[in-house]
Amino acid sequence: MADRYTKTDTGRDEIRARVHALTRTARNLLLIIDASKAGDQWIALVRGATADDLRTLFDAGLVAPFGAAAVASVQAAPTSIPPEQAGTATAGASGAAAESAPASATTTALSYSDLYDLLPSLAKEHLGLLKGYRWALAIERASGLAGLQQVANDLVAEVERVKGPAVARSVKRALLLP
Repeated sequence: MADRYTKTDTGRDEIRARVHALTRTARNLLLIIDASKAGDQWIALVRGATADDLRTLFDAGLVAPFGAAAVASVQAAPTSIPPEQAGTATAGASGAAAESAPASATTTALSYSDLYDLLPSLAKEHLGLLKGYRWALAIERASGLAGLQQVANDLVAEVERVKGPAVARSVKRALLLP
């Protein structure tokens, strides 16, 4: 299981709906897995996880090898929220700030699946595994492309707060933010 895996659309739905009877370690593995590390590296990071947990996720169609899932995600990006309501999916002061900011400041040229795959790895890389886990949950709660774009902007702000403006600029560049 040295391949890199990413969540499928079914895997993202599973995080929200909890349809499958997954063990706690398998569910934790599903929450944090992304293409930034090989499957065996993720198994080592989740306490109690085994190759069987990853096999369970793979067999259920919740994760797929990195290249295969990326193609499927682009073709079936979620459309449950109408585009005119997508900007209202985020709540709180950060959502209000995003609505009052110019569109160019909150959008990115990356697609939904690109952002979905990139955000967790950037969060873990610059904020650590534990804070990265928190960001993985925020990414899962985001609705549609606009929601992920807001999470991307919030991530840049957090990286700037923790690591400084130079690192935040590199994260902005990676996310193709203006």
